[in-house]
Amino acid sequence: MGSTYTDNGGIEKIGLGEQAGAWGTTTNNNFDIVDRLINGVGSITLSGTTHTLTTSDGSLSDGMFKVLVLAGSPSGTNTITISPNNADKLYFVKNGTSQTATFTQGSGADVSVAAGKGAIIFADGAGSGAAVTDLTALFVTSQAIDGAVIGGTTPAAGTFTTLTANTSILPDTSGGADIGSTSAEFGDIYVADDKKIKFGSDQDVSIEYDEDGTDSLLISGGDVTLSDDKKLFFGTDKDVSIEYDEDGNNTMLVTGDVVFADGTTDVDIASHDTSNGLKLGGTLVTATATELNLMDGVTATTAELNHTDGVTSNIQTQLDDKHSAVGQGLQEDSATTVAMKNSWMSTSSAIFSISGTSFTNSRSYPVFIVGRSNAGGGSFSFTVTNGGGGSGTVAQQDGDSGTNDPFSFILPVGGSISGSSFTGTGIELRPA
Repeated sequence: MGSTYTDNGGIEKIGLGEQAGAWGTTTNNNFDIVDRLINGVGSITLSGTTHTLTTSDGSLSDGMFKVLVLAGSPSGTNTITISPNNADKLYFVKNGTSQTATFTQGSGADVSVAAGKGAIIFADGAGSGAAVTDLTALFVTSQAIDGAVIGGTTPAAGTFTTLTANTSILPDTSGGADIGSTSAEFGDIYVADDKKIKFGSDQDVSIEYDEDGTDSLLISGGDVTLSDDKKLFFGTDKDVSIEYDEDGNNTMLVTGDVVFADGTTDVDIASHDTSNGLKLGGTLVTATATELNLMDGVTATTAELNHTDGVTSNIQTQLDDKHSAVGQGLQEDSATTVAMKNSWMSTSSAIFSISGTSFTNSRSYPVFIVGRSNAGGGSFSFTVTNGGGGSGTVAQQDGDSGTNDPFSFILPVGGSISGSSFTGTGIELRPA
């Protein structure tokens, strides 16, 4: 009966009665195979995009190494086929190339080891359907931690309750890692007194809470610059932002409410004149600080201040205009005295004659009428109406029992008088 070989390591099992006088050679070769299977470290040189890792029966081969150190210069992702596909294999892999190495044995799962990374893998030797498994990803922490990278064959996420760093938390390369993302933002960031957030490869720009100085936010070493129409967002929902609005009218646009905290906070507009400065709804406020300070001590309520709503010019000017429009016959002699204007009545007022026993003012203005009665001695009377249903009677006599007693009345538009026969003159009371 001839020799047979172990399925997984290819160790020769000498058949009964075989290899007389050659047992030592075969046995020593088997010991070399066993040594390689247990502790062997082999360098596997890769090229191109494929490689076969073979375990040969009874002879030393690359597939027998326990530790595989991948080397060479593959032209892309290199697929390493473990042969034969019915051999169980356990490998410790270090990928020292610049490309990903993918281990396969059959149509089952494969395992990829990223460039510069390592993994512990096994092949199940299931024949054409054989699969390769990454044991690294199944460890207790679900991660392999090598001191610099958290992950298995490729970097993966780690979950911690608290991560304590004695010295620093570092990315793999300068600028090679982010803190948070657009969909997984961090919460509060706490920075101790007088410690800085530094920017740039030379760290020549920084933001610091200057506790030793004036308890202020200190930006040192340079400007804070955002590209045109780019925003600085705040909040989980990003509903507050600051933007240089270049597409609009080259202004700093703040979206969301702006609240200045209680305390000694100042808002200083460096230039405020008739050309630029504080605007409300796009309209420039032209009052000076001194003029606005006249309001200091005013105890008016919001409702009282709202009485100025709609005021569009100097209030005194508007009052003067209203006075001129409504009080045509009045003038202000002083701050407390109002008098009749010397020219209170227009010189174009019409003069007219009246006669008969009645007169109704059908003109467009009130009228002043004077006249005399045509009756002889004794008393007579006038009935006066205002044109709107009101009336009254006036007894008229001058007391000398003579004739032609005088009278005078001011009648509104539509007003009338009636009584004894009379003659007289009237004048329209047209305002100047």
